[in-house]
Amino acid sequence: MFTTWFVENLSSIKQQIIMVTLNFKILPNRRKASNKLGIYLAVSHKKETRYITTEFEIDDTFQFEKGKVCYRKDSEIMNKRMDYVLKEYNERLLSLDISNYPDCASLKEALIRWDSPNAITLKDLFSRRIIRLQNEGRDSYARMHNDTLKVLLKELGNLPASTINKEDICTFCRNMENHGYSQSGIQIKLSQLKAVLNEAVDNNLIKLELHPFRNFKIPRPEIRLMDVDIDDFQKIRNHKTESKRCAFARDMFLLSFYLGGINLVDLVKVDLSGKLLNYTRQKTRNKKTTEKQTTFQIPEIVQPLIKKHAPHGKLLLPCNSKHDQLLAYTNRCFQLLKQELGITTRFSYYSARKTFAQFAFMLGIKTEIIEYCIGQTMKTNRPIYNYVRVMQRQADMCIRKVIDYTENPDAFDLYDGF
Repeated sequence: MFTTWFVENLSSIKQQIIMVTLNFKILPNRRKASNKLGIYLAVSHKKETRYITTEFEIDDTFQFEKGKVCYRKDSEIMNKRMDYVLKEYNERLLSLDISNYPDCASLKEALIRWDSPNAITLKDLFSRRIIRLQNEGRDSYARMHNDTLKVLLKELGNLPASTINKEDICTFCRNMENHGYSQSGIQIKLSQLKAVLNEAVDNNLIKLELHPFRNFKIPRPEIRLMDVDIDDFQKIRNHKTESKRCAFARDMFLLSFYLGGINLVDLVKVDLSGKLLNYTRQKTRNKKTTEKQTTFQIPEIVQPLIKKHAPHGKLLLPCNSKHDQLLAYTNRCFQLLKQELGITTRFSYYSARKTFAQFAFMLGIKTEIIEYCIGQTMKTNRPIYNYVRVMQRQADMCIRKVIDYTENPDAFDLYDGF
């Protein structure tokens, strides 16, 4: 009976399938406020046509032929993204019972409202991560992700996350190089993109048949040489100046150095009123799986600076401002101090951290102890961490030895650890 019905209605079924068509079109007489022409997905059903707005735009009619973008530098990328959109809407169409939609307008509405997890875009994934970072109080890191998203959208567009491939990654990298991004900037943005994709896969938000970063080497940035040598360190420590800003830079450098290279974002939050400094580095507090807290005795040599800048235990700031503004102000002060002292290397607040680590390494102090002192994430690929734990006493010895070296460098044989 069904066979008879099917045969009798075969022609109407074919006609119904043929009646619904999806293709891209432009409307030459409908320009946007930007004076660009939008590319619309035309839905044709029962001799009617309705248009679904897309993100795609062109400058003039000659850039669009037979449903494809042409004569543009980004035509290949745009056509790839358009193909995905067309495929997505065709899949939506196949999942619908066309007989439930009496006219083209209702069918168009159903296609727009239809939802699929495969439609998650790169922007969606980055937005999720940015919100989470903001909720965790990692505003600076969130802004870095937002900057990466802007560059990503500019260079690749808002690709569906599940369709991104190695070719897209290579294009993204190449475009950043062509636009003059530094190796450090490229490395940061690629690393963040990789982290966002990995997080989405782990949370079952997307599925990647082949990970786009497989066998792709993220370029490594040049090492930033920002530490100062022992001669410049002593010049900084002994410098007398009439400039309040230079004095502030000198004191912030020494505070950070004597406290194990502590970052500014952590220094403004810690309590310096006791004998111990106990804190969790903000940058790695949500990533570290090993010991999260850094604890050591506050060296006696730093007490005058604490009394001057943190008489009640909390650092007195030169202005009430957000971290990025405070860091910018501090580094401007560092540049003034650099000019007064004639320091020739790159010099900023971060130099104190780099200098502490460099001196400790030159003295032969074990890497894991240095990492503990500066609050760095300890590398899990070193098997020794299955057996040992860095203790406060070792950190105290490390800081004491580094300070002793700065006071009498000639008494030490470098690379002779304890």
